[in-house]
Amino acid sequence: MKFLVFFELLLIVNFFYQFECQSKIWKKLNLPNEHIPYFFNSNQALRKKCLKDDLCPYKELASQNATKCWGYEKNCKSNNRLFVPECPGSSNGWVTDKQEQVELFWKQGDFGYIKERLGEMKTYCEAEKPGDSKLECVNHLRMCRAKNIFFDFADLNSKNSNDRYREDIFKRGQVGGRCKLDSGLLKKNGDHKSPLQSWYSELQLFQELETNPVDDSKCDIVVDQPTFLIKLDAGVNMYHHFCDFVNLYVSQHANNSFLQNVNIVFWDTSGSDYWSYFSDMWKVFSNKKPIHLKNYEGKKFASEMQYSRFLLVCALAYSTTCR
Repeated sequence: MKFLVFFELLLIVNFFYQFECQSKIWKKLNLPNEHIPYFFNSNQALRKKCLKDDLCPYKELASQNATKCWGYEKNCKSNNRLFVPECPGSSNGWVTDKQEQVELFWKQGDFGYIKERLGEMKTYCEAEKPGDSKLECVNHLRMCRAKNIFFDFADLNSKNSNDRYREDIFKRGQVGGRCKLDSGLLKKNGDHKSPLQSWYSELQLFQELETNPVDDSKCDIVVDQPTFLIKLDAGVNMYHHFCDFVNLYVSQHANNSFLQNVNIVFWDTSGSDYWSYFSDMWKVFSNKKPIHLKNYEGKKFASEMQYSRFLLVCALAYSTTCR
């Protein structure tokens, strides 16, 4: 009798454990309901899982609008895009006709921008075996994503600097990964080197390492959660700071990742603290408090998965003529 009661209790505990785990899967989707069909189009495995899961709150959305897409997916037709721009202004002088005007805006100020950048994505350091490092970037290193990458912040020296965009914090041997580096491709894409235009300054000394930095015991910090590295514009100005948030949102799309269980690291090489009227906006992207780069000063750091956010996405915001 005692065994039967224990067995029934075990079944009940197991049921609630499975219920909680299944519920957490769908709670992690940090998207409004109207965007869920577009997300499922890019994540067919999750869509199928939802359709089979009685606990999925998006079952109706998963069963409908299977062709809806953001616009940057390979199989996305223009009539299924989330948004079709309208350009009431004249197209004379800078494009040949109205259709070209609409298409140009879509490529420069809509999800077409992501489509073109993803088309540029190249591997700069190739993993040669499972568990190795990997580095891939778009042209001019405006956005990169990496796996098992190593940084040594021994020379960050943020306490003695007010410069937020220093380009001298790494020496040779202080940034790299165990992978096959295409040094020629890396150097070729250093032509836009500038604090808020490219990540070349941070990666120009990238080196092939003999050991996997994540497995190597020499690291002081190993982060096993997705991490966004972000260079900030002016946090006191609404326009400039919201460029940071727009760029981060674009980076989420480029990486097909909308989970909030991520780290956000402010790539600020000064010893200054971050302050902004708009700091609550970070809660939209992460359930964790952002980390200042100076927290890693003097330490060897490795991350199993990290992304750098896009730079220059807001460059056309002053002159857009469509909506």
